[in-house]
Amino acid sequence: MIPILRLFTFTVAFYPILQVEMPGFLRWSAEDLAGRQTALSNLVGADHSSRETLADYRNSSGAHRFRFIYRDADGVPEQHEFIEDVVFIQSGKAILEVGGELIDPSGRDGEFLGSAITGAERYAVGTGDILHIPADTPHRYLVSPGGQVTYVLVRVPVLTGEVFVREDAPSLELLPPGFAIWTASELGRRHEALSKQVGPDRSARETLADYGSPSGSHRFRYIHRDADGVPEIHDDIIDVVFITSGEGELLVGGEMLDRTGSRGSGIIAGRRHQVSAGDVLHVPAKTPHGYLVQDGGHVTYVLVRVPAFDSGSG
Repeated sequence: MIPILRLFTFTVAFYPILQVEMPGFLRWSAEDLAGRQTALSNLVGADHSSRETLADYRNSSGAHRFRFIYRDADGVPEQHEFIEDVVFIQSGKAILEVGGELIDPSGRDGEFLGSAITGAERYAVGTGDILHIPADTPHRYLVSPGGQVTYVLVRVPVLTGEVFVREDAPSLELLPPGFAIWTASELGRRHEALSKQVGPDRSARETLADYGSPSGSHRFRYIHRDADGVPEIHDDIIDVVFITSGEGELLVGGEMLDRTGSRGSGIIAGRRHQVSAGDVLHVPAKTPHGYLVQDGGHVTYVLVRVPAFDSGSG
């Protein structure tokens, strides 16, 4: 059990449009996202889409930005030279065209739109799927008449510099190179496997993708817990979390006790937040946090490690 002193319990509904300050801890619950999806479906524009900004670090490159997007028809082809897209499909289904060549590109500062994509791969995507679209890769969503797809988009800065290959980095075999999709059904199977591999710390984990950042960013992990986790803090990493099954609490903020590296013995003056399947979480860098799980329960989640943003250099 994580020691907790001066603990405050509260429930907050977050409906930010733009963040003036650097975002703190944020939780978009499954219920919250469903409500937002309904609202966006009534705000569709001429391009058959609507969107809102969930959080924004105000990075001039356009990275470190969280968007919620609704589409009820095919999207315009796009390509981001300096941005990787991490996508959580909240509802609906579509065909993702990805890769190939953007036709009639127009734009600036690395952001381009086109009239079509030639030579693209096609993947069916649906509710609960998680995607990684590499930087500088053409892509678009194709939606059947009468259908819709709604998703959380996390804009991650492109990885540059020397690549560090870890031993647990899996081989990604899909095309285009660097693209990955973990369907809801696949994640369900992986969850079942992890639940049978729990170690002495009452957790099990696997690396879904590792794009080779020496800092440990640009890394996708799948983690299962059936008891409280050890408190953690990451100076240079933002945790983006997609809860795939189960429920628990996240103790976040406050002060780490007995810190050694990225871990500690407890958290004082932290706050508890309920988390459950379908939630999306943002844990800022330099923020103590630990998962709390009731006896007999579990929480399983995809963790995306995003490089921290230095506002002085953005």
